[in-house]
Amino acid sequence: MYFINPFRALRPNKKNASSVAVASTDHLGEDGKKNHLKKNPWSYLNVFDASNESKSKKQFELMKEKSILQKDDSSSFYIYKISDQNHQQVGIIGTAKLSAYDNLHIRGHEEIFLERAQRRLKQMDNLNAQIGPIYTIYPDNEQLNQLLKKEILSAPIYSFEAIDKCKHEIWILNQKEKIQKICDLFNSINRIYIADGHHRMEALSKLSEYRKHQNPNHTGSESYNYFMVAIFPQSQVRLLDYNRLIKDLYGYSPKDFIKEIKKKFNIEKHNSPFKPNKPQTFGMYLDKQWYSLKLKEPPEQNLFHIINLDINLLHYYLLEPILGIGDPRYDNRIDFLAGFHGLKSIEEKVNSGQAEVGFALFATQVQNVISFADKKLNMPPKSTWFDPKPLDGLLAYDFE
Repeated sequence: MYFINPFRALRPNKKNASSVAVASTDHLGEDGKKNHLKKNPWSYLNVFDASNESKSKKQFELMKEKSILQKDDSSSFYIYKISDQNHQQVGIIGTAKLSAYDNLHIRGHEEIFLERAQRRLKQMDNLNAQIGPIYTIYPDNEQLNQLLKKEILSAPIYSFEAIDKCKHEIWILNQKEKIQKICDLFNSINRIYIADGHHRMEALSKLSEYRKHQNPNHTGSESYNYFMVAIFPQSQVRLLDYNRLIKDLYGYSPKDFIKEIKKKFNIEKHNSPFKPNKPQTFGMYLDKQWYSLKLKEPPEQNLFHIINLDINLLHYYLLEPILGIGDPRYDNRIDFLAGFHGLKSIEEKVNSGQAEVGFALFATQVQNVISFADKKLNMPPKSTWFDPKPLDGLLAYDFE
């Protein structure tokens, strides 16, 4: 087998594709979720009901029985284009062997919440399928980029705008010579980087081991040894800021809190939302006022691997020593807000009392992601928000 391989996707018929596939629920909220389900009875949101595994499984099987979902007859690669008014990215969906993750041909960069990974494992084991791809990056390869560019000149099998306000399009590529060319090109690239999907990746690895232990005739070629992956070129991916909300001021009054901050940061008031436009600069919203924060001194040179990573600097110099925030994976006083919500959402959360203070960060850069992964280092959870993301359910990989 090759590093990246074609597969037979389980996918919705053309008529139902836009109502079956779902974007990240961050785009919906609770009211939006209920409204979406009312309008879209075949939505995968009905399958993702973690509170009732039996119901989820039954719904998934019904979607196959009613031919809402059908499995392709031949192994294919799937070209995936996501675009909005300001951005577009064209990648490819295939499968990779899980051993490539263990061997560091597939490299991750972010710490995970174990509870979330366990929920993903239970979901995939229950459905016997991976519903959404792991979103990854490949170092740009001009031959591959040009090949994909030519293929999308024809009409796609799917083309619609999803709830993330992006256009999602899919092309099937199943000609043998083109499949072989793509396999060979990925063999020469020989590494990809996880952008989004670290929890799924952990769950898939554990599920594969579980299935292996269950199977006395395990050979390594079973479908559970592989996983579905969406791979986009490094130059086309877009990262947004991933902001922080803190629920209380650790006993400080706003005035005393600012006094503490001034010991390490230069602080300046702003009349409008402050969005950092360079590293090591932070926005802060407190008591209906925006501020900019900048470290008075350069970061300590002996700090372990945190230099130039803003989220670590904010944590080391402010969140932990002043606000007492511990490991963000387990501290329930910290929340995370994806950049597509905008800075107004920070204001709304703080003004409503859901948080006492909000911090706006400069977006992590793609090169940081690759550098950390190459050095086998982990960023804190919620360090990166890649946008846009592949939809769940547009293509699925079953383990049958």
